[in-house]
Amino acid sequence: MAPVEIGFGFFPAGVQPALDLVERAERAGAGTAWMVMPPLGHDTPTLAAAALARTGRIAVGTSIVPAFTRHPLTLAAQAITLDELAPGRFRLGVGTGNLAVMAGGFGTPIGKPASRMREYVDVVRTALAAGEAHVDGEFHTVDATLPHAARVEVGLAALGPRMFEIAGEVADAAMSWNVPVAHLDAVARPALARGAAAAGRPAPPIITHVQVVVGADRAEVLAAGRESLLAFAGNAQYRAMFAAAGVPVEDGEPTDDLVDALVVSGDETAVTDRLGELAEAQDELMVSLPWPSGARRDQEDAVLRAIGNLARAFATA
Repeated sequence: MAPVEIGFGFFPAGVQPALDLVERAERAGAGTAWMVMPPLGHDTPTLAAAALARTGRIAVGTSIVPAFTRHPLTLAAQAITLDELAPGRFRLGVGTGNLAVMAGGFGTPIGKPASRMREYVDVVRTALAAGEAHVDGEFHTVDATLPHAARVEVGLAALGPRMFEIAGEVADAAMSWNVPVAHLDAVARPALARGAAAAGRPAPPIITHVQVVVGADRAEVLAAGRESLLAFAGNAQYRAMFAAAGVPVEDGEPTDDLVDALVVSGDETAVTDRLGELAEAQDELMVSLPWPSGARRDQEDAVLRAIGNLARAFATA
């Protein structure tokens, strides 16, 4: 097996549970602990600082920081601080986040989100690479010097072809969330390649999100998957993507076919084997449990064991 990064993604249920889970992921052998941040959720860069201080090997990433909750230079300064705290172990993922929540919760409707993200990522990456940024853009005009440069790559969350093209243009990686692997291969990778070609650079990797339920009870798997996907089935952008991927939502509800396209399931051995197959075919995996039904310690432990077993198998192959 060719070596590949396999990380564990989760929604922080609170500060102490999140720190405990990162430490358990490190002990298990996960490459990265990815903390998921809704626009009004726990602040993951702050949590990352505490998690990095309590661990010694594992990388800690944001999946994702909703970009429009803070100025790009503020985010760059946070990333520089985190990299200084634990050199090489902080991974930054950004994206639009839920724009409906941004508009309702923050009172900030976001126009031209794709164009804004292109410029936002460009400002952050420029500031990180050079320790300064001098940009006169459509949405940001900055003329600033930061404490120093930092080698922190910036991943961009993408759902549709346009955002994958933008990731190809300006980001160090594209990050998926609940996108069927077959759709990534058929649609996302060509879009990523188009954006990279337009920018005259190699296509960056995709960090592929996969949900996992450990257990042979199909009814339990389907129930957990449907609960996890219900909010996405109600999102217009996700509904369009699911339809394009050939697993449309029906009457506002996730179908069994959609769950099967997004959730890896079976006993621990079967899950480990399937994740190994996916890892060999993808650039990088980010494995999560269905939320909220997956937030069970026994499920977490089983998935972390699978990740650790694969990490050891890749290391000795």
